[in-house]
Amino acid sequence: MQLLTILLCFSLLAGSSPAQQRHADKGRPSLVIRGGFLFDSEAGRRRPLGQLWIGDGRVLAEKGLDDPIPEGTALVEAEGMTVLPGLFDLHCHLAVDGGPMNAPLPSRPRLNLASQLACGVTSVVDLHAGDGIFDLREESHDDPGLARLFVAGAAFTAPGGHGTQFGIPANTVTTPAEVQERFDRLLAHRPDVIKGILEHGGWAGIPELPTLSADLLGALGGRARQAGLPFFCHIWSLEEARTAVQCGATALAHGVFLGEVDQALLDSMKRAGTAYIPTLAVVLGAGEAAGGAAPFTHPLTREALCTDLYQALTDPGLPSNSGATWAGAFAKESRAGALTNLRRIFEAGIPVGLGTDAGNPLTPHGPAALHELELYVEAGLTPAQALQCGTLRSAQILGVGEEFGSLSPGKVADVVLVRGDPTAEIARIWEVEQVFKAGRPFDASAIHEANLALREPVQRLVAGESVGEEIDGFDDTDLYSDWGGEWQVLTDSVAGGKSTGNLESSAEGGEGTLTLHGKVLEGFRWGAWSGMTLDWSAGRRRLVDASAFTGLRLRVRGTPRPYTLAVHRAAVKDYNLFVVPLEVGEQWAQIEIPFDSLKQIGFGKSVSWSADDLLGLSIDARNNPFKGESVFGEFTLEVDSIAFYR
Repeated sequence: MQLLTILLCFSLLAGSSPAQQRHADKGRPSLVIRGGFLFDSEAGRRRPLGQLWIGDGRVLAEKGLDDPIPEGTALVEAEGMTVLPGLFDLHCHLAVDGGPMNAPLPSRPRLNLASQLACGVTSVVDLHAGDGIFDLREESHDDPGLARLFVAGAAFTAPGGHGTQFGIPANTVTTPAEVQERFDRLLAHRPDVIKGILEHGGWAGIPELPTLSADLLGALGGRARQAGLPFFCHIWSLEEARTAVQCGATALAHGVFLGEVDQALLDSMKRAGTAYIPTLAVVLGAGEAAGGAAPFTHPLTREALCTDLYQALTDPGLPSNSGATWAGAFAKESRAGALTNLRRIFEAGIPVGLGTDAGNPLTPHGPAALHELELYVEAGLTPAQALQCGTLRSAQILGVGEEFGSLSPGKVADVVLVRGDPTAEIARIWEVEQVFKAGRPFDASAIHEANLALREPVQRLVAGESVGEEIDGFDDTDLYSDWGGEWQVLTDSVAGGKSTGNLESSAEGGEGTLTLHGKVLEGFRWGAWSGMTLDWSAGRRRLVDASAFTGLRLRVRGTPRPYTLAVHRAAVKDYNLFVVPLEVGEQWAQIEIPFDSLKQIGFGKSVSWSADDLLGLSIDARNNPFKGESVFGEFTLEVDSIAFYR
């Protein structure tokens, strides 16, 4: 009821004209928060609050508890609550949602920003994305339903290095001239921060990776300095941290997970003024979730995340991700060291910011930031110190400390109300009651409405009854199957490879074919591939029971080379797909694939075969990375029909 009253008051205030608002008395508040306690992030302590006056999106003043409040002002009673500045997440990736490894969810960056805001994270930094992220940044600054977005655009890395495997264009550079050219091109978009990647790989099963040289990283740091932009360096090891500091890093955009922080690194960071953003959540938090001890069980997680993502994170099959995510075993090995390294950094007086790497597997936007604070306390920081890292220190690291990070008069009124005392018990940070962005209330119901608009009930269909035995006969010229869904090209380019593909459909005299023209090219370490894929519906909302049948029958021809067919099932919640090799020749041939020939050959949990929950299928020209000769070059694959047989 209280929130409804606040929203009504704001709607009345919004009814005044822009001219009236511009000429309003600057000392007149539009919102007053009264009572409770205020977390003073500048002093690093909690103290009683009289009244916090907010107007024109900023903190106007602190007043006494009994000072008169102008008539018509929206009032929030904060008795029993702590009033905090908005939190930051200095490291996230909005293009992905932070679900399980297979992430069968559409990309929803706006909903991810709303999830952050629902958890009291009012400002986030996206550290690797395509040019479209800049438009979302502009939208986010005006929309009270989205966390405020700061962006790096495309990260700088070496060709084939970390950051090139996600299907997002990266700024790959090999010479100082390329650094300058790429930097100038990026600068035209007005980035808020620059990201350079320094990672050699070779840990937790990750292969050795090419990476930027110290000279190129130093050139990039110099350009960032000239432009007045923070320079965040992705690192993972002690040696990489040392190099990044020497090359002018404003902040280390991961903690030291390999090696022990030593006095030499501490001294160099203090001399250079380099800050530390440890991103414990993406390793330790994800490791907890992968092991079945999900850290995201608080009711706020259910409220903040869209329903399908919440279900994916809390599904009983979630522990299967421990075999599929690098965080599982690695987190167990690195936990004590990562926590100790953070404590040493903090105790040395080096600024520590709050960042999570949200969007990566088992690291959801919003809840991950709250768990990151819990991990800081586990490392040895007091709750108040952790909160100071998540507010003022983060704002200062990003270079926006004059505008954000505390609730001092004149600053932007990003305000979070939590029930209880999070400076005594950090778990209280989950008890978010209300969030205001620039003095405007966040309406949490917007997330639920958006989710309901996207979500459809699961349909369970029976092959041969509610749908036909034939999945697609390709008898018309569109790419839609007879069962629903659209055939699409899917290549290793989504994971940084170079393979390409193009689909076309043709039909003459009632007979049709689907043709894939592709190129399998070197560049993807785990088996280059180019293929076509079909899911009956987006978001795994349509399941087909084909258990009355023996297998699949295809009529195909194509360039001789290795191919695979994969069947997608709802029971498979990772990358351990059911796959079978396809023998394809230049002449048309009918191929029967018995269900019992399908084998799981990927990464993740083994499940028993059943045909009662089919989601779709894929046909790929694929190289096996572990055995056999790799075949590269152009190919053509034609499919005339796909159906079940008894």
